[in-house]
Amino acid sequence: SKERIMNRLIDKLFHAIDCFTGILTGLMVLFVFLNVVLRTFFNSGLTWSEELARYLFVYVTYIGAISAMHSNAHLGVDTLLSRVSPKVQLALYLVSRFLIAAIMCILVHGAFKMVLQNTQSRTAALGIPYSVLYFGGIITGISIAILAVTNIVYALKHPEEITDIVTMHNDDDEIAAEAMEQAEELSDDEYVKRLNEQGGK
Repeated sequence: SKERIMNRLIDKLFHAIDCFTGILTGLMVLFVFLNVVLRTFFNSGLTWSEELARYLFVYVTYIGAISAMHSNAHLGVDTLLSRVSPKVQLALYLVSRFLIAAIMCILVHGAFKMVLQNTQSRTAALGIPYSVLYFGGIITGISIAILAVTNIVYALKHPEEITDIVTMHNDDDEIAAEAMEQAEELSDDEYVKRLNEQGGK
């Protein structure tokens, strides 16, 4: 169906985003490590590498927040939600998503103002316009707001799934539940392999 095809495309898109975030993180670590080596053994350093590492960290945070929103991986506590009825769960979930969308609109508004105010300002070492850095806030705010709205639409269309939607899961919980359902006993190596497979999806 069209919905399944769209879901697959979205999953592939966010998988690519995760890979891109991993590349940015690797570059950030590389530049920091290079600077440490140069300062320790050669008593010199690359000013631009330190600055670039900081700005990569900013964008890793921005992009990672979008990916975490998509996979519902942001930190959360479901102690209250797990104790109330599905109708209350749905109501609280919708309220939380509305608040997220509203806060992201505030973020976009503020970031847009910062972009306009810093079009002429540039960073000291690389000469990158500061507006490029603040533009990440616009991308993140719009993306998370869209995801929050799609979450609201999905919850309204599938209210019977609300308990699964609001419950915080992690890979260990999913693997343990799957193992219990299939009544299988995983060795340590198989358990680690299953974790790696889940993390690569």
